[in-house]
Amino acid sequence: MHTSRSPQRILLTHVIRREHKKEYGVASFYTLHAEDQLPLCGYKDITPVKFPRRNVNIVGSCNGILLLYENGVISLWNPSIMRQLTLPYCPLRRCSGEMAIGLGFDPMTDDHKVVSIPAYGNGNGESSFVYTIKTGAWHTIASRMPLYDDVKSTTSYLNGVLHWVVGHSLPNSEKRQLCYNIMTFDLSSHVFGMIALPKPSWPIHQVTTIQGSVAVISMEKLFDDSWIWVRRDADASWSVIFKSKTNQIQAGVKTVLGLTNNGDLLLETYFQGLQVYNPKKRSRSSLVNFNDDSFLFDMDTFVESLQLLHMGTACKVNHLFLQETKRK
Repeated sequence: MHTSRSPQRILLTHVIRREHKKEYGVASFYTLHAEDQLPLCGYKDITPVKFPRRNVNIVGSCNGILLLYENGVISLWNPSIMRQLTLPYCPLRRCSGEMAIGLGFDPMTDDHKVVSIPAYGNGNGESSFVYTIKTGAWHTIASRMPLYDDVKSTTSYLNGVLHWVVGHSLPNSEKRQLCYNIMTFDLSSHVFGMIALPKPSWPIHQVTTIQGSVAVISMEKLFDDSWIWVRRDADASWSVIFKSKTNQIQAGVKTVLGLTNNGDLLLETYFQGLQVYNPKKRSRSSLVNFNDDSFLFDMDTFVESLQLLHMGTACKVNHLFLQETKRK
């Protein structure tokens, strides 16, 4: 597929402020950036573009395809070639309504797959489902899922396996005390598994990938400490690659997108928005809003590819001619 040779791109989601939505006629838009050309000072020569749908929630990415979810509608979108494939309704939505979904690639069948699992526990016997692009249909997953109360994170894909952080109540505890684990799903064998998380047992807010390894972000309950752990496949051990006090970043870390080529961390924080953080210099820079009528909402990584070239429908490229905020 050659996607591994393609440069990584950053897609920034901007939301129009409520008082300006009628004026602009859209709820949100996006801009595309090279990872070494993020908007720390402005958006010179960057054109904002409409999303293919009015309300877009990006919940996964694999080989240049972004997984979108909107009001029960699941679709795959390649922003490089502006193609979109809308999936049929998932049977799980008709049964329970709430689901967590993930996108990945099965190297054995050379096929992209979407997996849907119950979002709020699986103790009621709900099934999980997998959609394969080659068949164009949803199939029930026969493998038994581990028990959990709810899914705590979006999905992360790595080397043919999907990962979720799930929580489950500890037995015989007076108060509802949650234990966290990573639940996995092998896209080739269609088998679920569990990975124990590192200690201390702080709440885990996100599972992601950093330089080819699974990583999790754990945070102390009062937001005083944020740790990033990486799990090495060679010995299945966890190691801390990043620690911060809240006063170092002046915000708790919510999500880590990954590392840039120069070693900077791309962070989404709870109190200071989207940031680029240099661990060696302990310096941080915030990404700026496109203009005063909008605000940065999210950022996602993807690689340029030709996936979905002969599938789905073409999306019209709708450039927005917005006035960028002038900065000194």
